[in-house]
Amino acid sequence: MGYPFVIKAQVPVGGRGKAGGIQKCSSDDEFEIKYPQILGMSIKGEKTRAILLEKMAEIEKELYLSLFLNRSKRCYTIIASSEGGVEIESVKNQTIKEVGLGDVDDETAKQVANDIGLQGNQEEEFVTMLKQLSKLTVEKEAELAEINPLAILKDGSVIALDGKVMTDDNSNFRHEELAKYQEKSELEERAEKSGFSLVELDGNIAVIGNGAGLVMSTFDMLADNGGKPATFFRCRWWCNY
Repeated sequence: MGYPFVIKAQVPVGGRGKAGGIQKCSSDDEFEIKYPQILGMSIKGEKTRAILLEKMAEIEKELYLSLFLNRSKRCYTIIASSEGGVEIESVKNQTIKEVGLGDVDDETAKQVANDIGLQGNQEEEFVTMLKQLSKLTVEKEAELAEINPLAILKDGSVIALDGKVMTDDNSNFRHEELAKYQEKSELEERAEKSGFSLVELDGNIAVIGNGAGLVMSTFDMLADNGGKPATFFRCRWWCNY
């Protein structure tokens, strides 16, 4: 792969670009400077342990596409937008479709494509991509599968430039092939072996609770009073006080 290319920090959080975790590289000298800067960089409390090098894409327009598990309606919800590359919450121009827990069909995929202004070959490429994303989401029991940005290149083709998938920890035992993608700290691994659910954070106050809701509520109370949690530590059902 020749220059220019992009160096991307591989971390399980968003906002890499704003944090400096995505850098353009145009020469050997730039690479020698930027590579060690990004490798090991902390982004929202997540240490960069892997890096992806990708060829620069000539982007004409950025779009957004995601599927997420809508628990309240017991279905998947598709969100698509003709504006991508930014946090979807800040975008007003959105298409939202609710679909069953099975794969997305051709008719629904075409309607979503048309809603965000895609026709012809671009519509066909988008339909294929949305159906593949839907298949992945269903097969891996994902809570969220997101492509942001989904880009239209200057040659008219449609490609996924960045994406993320969030899976349900409660279904991991059915998907052992995903275990290799889980990066856990030494403390998190020790907690898991002991039957606990623990996530290390970048604060200085340990939070222990016997349910995810209780822990999250405690986080909110800490934040309201200027505190920062150091752990998400869930003891599950058998914890007694």
